Amino acid sequence: MPLDAEDSQGSPIGRLLSSARSLWQLRVFRRFWVANLVSNLGTSAFVMALSWLTVKTYGASGIAALALGYGVPQFLLNVVGGAAADRISRRRLFQLTETGFLLVALTLWLVSIGGTVPLWLLVAVNACNGAISAFDSPARTALISEMVPQHQWMEAQQLYSASSNITNIFGPALGGVLLSIGTSNRSHEEVAFFFNVLSFLPLLILIPFLPSPRAATHAARSKGESFLRSVAEGLQFVRGQWSLRSLLQLLAVVMLLGMPFQTLLPIFVHGHPSMGGGQSHGYYAALLSAVALGGFVGALLGMASSSGRRPGGSLLAAAVGLGLSIVLLASSAVIHWASLAAFFAGACGVLAVNLDTALVEGFTPVALQGRVSAIASLSKGLQSFSAAAASGLMHGVALLTGVPGSGYWPVQVSMGVVLMLVVLLLRGPLLALEARAASASA
Repeated sequence: MPLDAEDSQGSPIGRLLSSARSLWQLRVFRRFWVANLVSNLGTSAFVMALSWLTVKTYGASGIAALALGYGVPQFLLNVVGGAAADRISRRRLFQLTETGFLLVALTLWLVSIGGTVPLWLLVAVNACNGAISAFDSPARTALISEMVPQHQWMEAQQLYSASSNITNIFGPALGGVLLSIGTSNRSHEEVAFFFNVLSFLPLLILIPFLPSPRAATHAARSKGESFLRSVAEGLQFVRGQWSLRSLLQLLAVVMLLGMPFQTLLPIFVHGHPSMGGGQSHGYYAALLSAVALGGFVGALLGMASSSGRRPGGSLLAAAVGLGLSIVLLASSAVIHWASLAAFFAGACGVLAVNLDTALVEGFTPVALQGRVSAIASLSKGLQSFSAAAASGLMHGVALLTGVPGSGYWPVQVSMGVVLMLVVLLLRGPLLALEARAASASA
């Protein structure tokens, strides 16, 4: 396992730069990283345009429906997708999922240029993306392990995450520009949707040139195991590993109470007394970029600390910091303080999720990585359910008070406070991970 490798020598920054240089010299990984950079840029602009179109047309209840549309199929199919990634060619599976994303994006763009997009279609698009993502995420995560040496798995996952956060910095700003292109004062989401369609092309062109799977990835098939048996093996492995259970518990808490703040941002902006108005999508883009900039910093910190000997303390600090940042964000009266709080929320959230995910990969044999990655994604699927419930509750509070946007503050602050309290209750198991990491590095 990658945690068996010796820690890099020197400072965290030195380890980070050394790992990045080494990975960048691998041509296939470098090309994959760049192609994903383009694809993720389109996805970032798409998510912004989709969320803004939904909240301005259908309000907080529309955001709730959108979140449920994505979360339900992803949650139900994650373990199936993980087993598929361990049983069939990950390259072939990844090609199918990316083609599926392209067809969905093309459909939404064609409908959007004709006028108003009904809510049911927006939810259906998100549902299709959620179902495809259940197969795409474990295939993508496991595919990265095929491109790099075993001792660099964790660093490669962190560097890939850094590319996602780079695009999330500039994607919202680009989305804001694309929404402003047009002959009228309304926002033009169809332009952002078209850019998303084009962004899939470099990655689809590259996929046939990715490396063939290693023999270990077909271990389940060679043993003649049934599909259900393959799924059960992954669940049984997680059940027998206390370290994996602790990591998945923390991930579930962070995704349930912390990370929904990103989905709820359009509600915050749309109902804010100083940010509402005709140009409010610009404030939304600024906050998304602040979150992504923080996420990029968090990804770099994750790369620097992934080979360290104190992962539990880092996870604890990041999760508590996320809860505190959310409280500060919800309480911000002006865009400047909101952007600063969003930056810290993005940094702490990405650091917590990425370090947790990297440790899960590090404690898992290669033949089980697809299934364990999918089980971890079940925790991530809680984000959609939580965001939907929070959006619905915010909508209900606003109806009771008669004041638009009045439900955001009490709901979001409560989630941040509860997150900090629950994470502190998990302090013991998290700090115990340090002994496991130290013994694995010895």
